[in-house]
Amino acid sequence: MYSTKLILLAFSLVFVACSSTTKRLNASDDLTADSGELTRGELEKAAEKLSQKVKLHFDANKPAEGIFVAFLPTKNDTSDQLPVQVFDNRLVGNLLAAKIYTVRVEDRNKALSEIAFSQTGATANGISAGNMKSPNFFIQTDITENIFRSGGDRIVEQTLNFEMRSVETQLVVFSDRVVYRKKPRNQKGGLTW
Repeated sequence: MYSTKLILLAFSLVFVACSSTTKRLNASDDLTADSGELTRGELEKAAEKLSQKVKLHFDANKPAEGIFVAFLPTKNDTSDQLPVQVFDNRLVGNLLAAKIYTVRVEDRNKALSEIAFSQTGATANGISAGNMKSPNFFIQTDITENIFRSGGDRIVEQTLNFEMRSVETQLVVFSDRVVYRKKPRNQKGGLTW
């Protein structure tokens, strides 16, 4: 009986010692990925940088009819599962703080459906379609990737290509990019070719 309890105790100690648990990390610490892919923090910093440049552009070139931007979802053209919504949300939030309003054109059909329903008289308040805003600018971002070797090391270069076009003329009124070039710590794992 005593030896059975001792064996169970020893087994449980070994099991607990060998099990791995998660460790809470500070979300404000800037971490880099072993594979070289973009992190949440890097995407947020890129959004802050680009939104500041858009604000400066509109400070110098403010349209008389106001600023209404259609922000198209960011396209991820990399081999990684990047959290592009982090970039999109931070950019829209920063633009809103700068009084640059975002029109969600992808939701227009849902909005028109709700307006039509409210005009049937089945609701207490009627919504007017005449108050909808049309964007006068489109913002489109894509993230591309280039992987190459330099001096025997694998280099991962990921670029956020940012473009703002006038809806009326389709002319590019602002363009910029943010480039991240990294040497992955794990040269054997992660991204492959």
